[in-house]
Amino acid sequence: MTQSNDFKGIYTALVTPMHEDGSIDHESLVRLVQHLQEQEVTGFYVGGSTGEGFILSGEERKSLLETVVRAAEGKSKIIAHIGAIGTEASIELARHAHGQGVDAMSAVVPFYYKTTADQIKEHYYAIMAAVPLPMIVYHYPGATGVQLSMDFYEELARHPQCIGVKFTSLNLFEMQQIRARCGEDFLVFNGHDEVYAAGALTGADGAIGSTYNMMAPLFVRMYREAARGGWQQLPALQAEANEVIAHMVRFDVIPYEKYICYAQGIIRTPKTRQPLKQLTEEETAAIRVFYEGNGTLRQAAGTRA
Repeated sequence: MTQSNDFKGIYTALVTPMHEDGSIDHESLVRLVQHLQEQEVTGFYVGGSTGEGFILSGEERKSLLETVVRAAEGKSKIIAHIGAIGTEASIELARHAHGQGVDAMSAVVPFYYKTTADQIKEHYYAIMAAVPLPMIVYHYPGATGVQLSMDFYEELARHPQCIGVKFTSLNLFEMQQIRARCGEDFLVFNGHDEVYAAGALTGADGAIGSTYNMMAPLFVRMYREAARGGWQQLPALQAEANEVIAHMVRFDVIPYEKYICYAQGIIRTPKTRQPLKQLTEEETAAIRVFYEGNGTLRQAAGTRA
């Protein structure tokens, strides 16, 4: 049986580095994984929203995961996001992930088509029946438009393979209620980085976040402070993170994070796939000025910048 305590910690929702032609830059991806391992993240969440998973082909999603598994060399936990609109597509990705030896799988709820809670449950049950990996449900109503009840999570938590939820919502009351209803053994990962301190206080077991691509040490420190009961340290650390996040949301999350990783010398280009925002020269100049003046981002670059 899966020991949920083994999964607690800080996981980077990896960006997917790309060449200027839009193809995946596997060399930069390896460099990013190794860089983040040096910064002592617990592991990686691969092929999710931040990784542009839904605008990659199925074969690209598989090759992306294969590169991360090779780069990690068994030193970090890997959660493969295998979510798709169709159940069969998710099962195919899940079987591939299982073959790669990942530690767990995660799937966003099916979206676009109007499905019932029972249909969504059957979607998850079908994936878990096909593959023996632990499942982490990906709760992201702001992106999917799907809002599920506490009864839904309580029922899924009773399935022995369903070990937790990636909770990407600002409704921390709901996060607390999932914890209360599903029990201490059901993992709750904070998803919105700007409220990690509050999420930790609410009982989150760790976090899966995108801004860890560019400032992982800050969140690793916050996690460790929370684990030892150093709550008085968290407000200032969260404010430090939020200074960056407040600047980032003036642009767009994924291209911004890629540009910072590029400025830090970790990835080769800040390219994103259309239809995501393509930063203008004026915007990249403004981000560069902010980066040069921000100690958090500069320190997270290590010796690479």
